[in-house]
Amino acid sequence: MKQFLYLDYDVVNSIIAQSEQGIITEYSEEAEKGSTETTEKGGTANIEANAGGSLLKLAKAEATLSLQGTINSENSSHSTSKEMIAKTLHDAAFDVAYKYIKPNDCEMRTDGNDDYGNYVKVKRVFDFVDLDYLEILFSKNGLIDFLKKTEKEKIENAASESTESMNRDQLRKSGNIIKAKIKELITTSNKQYDDIAEIIKVFRQLIPYSKMMISSDGYLIPLDDKYFRINPSNLGFKYGGEISCVGIITNIIGADTNPDDNQNIFATLQFTINEALRTILPTKEDNLCVIHPIAVFYGK
Repeated sequence: MKQFLYLDYDVVNSIIAQSEQGIITEYSEEAEKGSTETTEKGGTANIEANAGGSLLKLAKAEATLSLQGTINSENSSHSTSKEMIAKTLHDAAFDVAYKYIKPNDCEMRTDGNDDYGNYVKVKRVFDFVDLDYLEILFSKNGLIDFLKKTEKEKIENAASESTESMNRDQLRKSGNIIKAKIKELITTSNKQYDDIAEIIKVFRQLIPYSKMMISSDGYLIPLDDKYFRINPSNLGFKYGGEISCVGIITNIIGADTNPDDNQNIFATLQFTINEALRTILPTKEDNLCVIHPIAVFYGK
């Protein structure tokens, strides 16, 4: 049983449509409200496929996918029913699409798997990156100021403890040196947090996504808010451990993708941007492999 965290149903439907010569998924709703009573009318939720198609079997198994006539109920209740139908279809449709694409199971990263356009399944312990959340944390008056204040107090307390055994004459002679050293340590400490804030800003400029997953062996998976099945703001805090991602390899960023001298300035600029990404991201691999995710989930 899978617990989907993310599901790109547009790609799922496209895979099935190409494999089964077409699929139409339609949801419609009409509402008419009078002055004294409310009438809620439900449209239809239909699935069309060829006679031997997997989605036709799926539709037969799900009686709730065939809705007709008038539904006399509260609008909120009808909307909930409609949403559940959509989720049931998408979850089951992914298993159908998975059988068609037959992704490479990347237990270990190899050159054969990392080809453009390959469907892959990557099961890893990923690092989640939420740039929106990090930007708030490291903005002015956010976590960064608290961290700076905490480190400053630690440095000052350590300096105070180290001078407790010194007499007044020693303190007078060494006082300016000690103060200068404390100031230097505080400046160095503050800089490391300021550098993190700068890296986050650069990262936002380099990647047009605010959320992504990164593996230690160089798989970079940008995530679109539209396809999350959970609250994406909880991703880094609530979820961990091994998670599976099924997707398509769409780009390879690495040292061996250096553009030729004959290529135009735009290719050279893109290579420079890619090199900056490789420097920032925490990976042991020379090449970053970008995956367009179809689904991210726990389970088999």
